[in-house]
Amino acid sequence: MKKYIEKLNILSQKELNQIDDKLHQLSVEKGTILLEEGSVSDKLFIVKSGTLCNLYEDADAEERINCMAFNGEFSCSFSSFMSGNPAHESIIALLDSELEYINQKDLETLFDSSMSWQKVGRKFIELHYILMEEHFTNFQQKNGATRYEFLLRNYPQQVRAIPQKYIASYLGISTRQLTRLRKSIF
Repeated sequence: MKKYIEKLNILSQKELNQIDDKLHQLSVEKGTILLEEGSVSDKLFIVKSGTLCNLYEDADAEERINCMAFNGEFSCSFSSFMSGNPAHESIIALLDSELEYINQKDLETLFDSSMSWQKVGRKFIELHYILMEEHFTNFQQKNGATRYEFLLRNYPQQVRAIPQKYIASYLGISTRQLTRLRKSIF
C-alpha cells in the first residue's frame, strides 16, 4: 500500500512514513472469510498475492460475485467501509493470499492529519469509482467471451487456479458457457 501511495507523488516522506505503524500483514488460506455479510467493513485490504472476491447471495440463494481483487488491487465493501453500515456482501479469499491492510479508523486519522492525506483519500475514491464504472461498462458493452479473454490476458495464473463457478459468476455467465469458452480458446 505504501508503494502505491508513494507513486501518487502527493505526500512528503514524513507524511508517507506515518502509515508505517498502521499497516498490517496477513496471510490467509483459500476460503478464508475476511468479511461476513452483515458485518461492518473496517479494513481496506491490498492484495500482495492471491485473489479476493466480494460475493453476495441473490434472491434465489445463488452466490454472485460482484468484484475480484488481484495482485496490487484494493478490496473492501466500499459502501460499508465509508458509511460504517453493515455490508451487503462478504469478502472471501479465492486463493491462498498475502495481504496488507489498514483499519478504517487509522486511515481516517491519516486523512484528518493533512490536506495531502485528504488528496490521497480522494484518489482512493476516484480509483474505486473508475474501477466500478469500467466493470459496469464491460458488462453492458462486452460479451462473456471478451470479458473472459481480458481476465486471461491480465490474470492468467489466477484465472486457471480459481474454481470455474466463481469465474463464471464474476463474468455473469453460466459454468456451462464458461466451459464452452475455455474449450474454444484452448
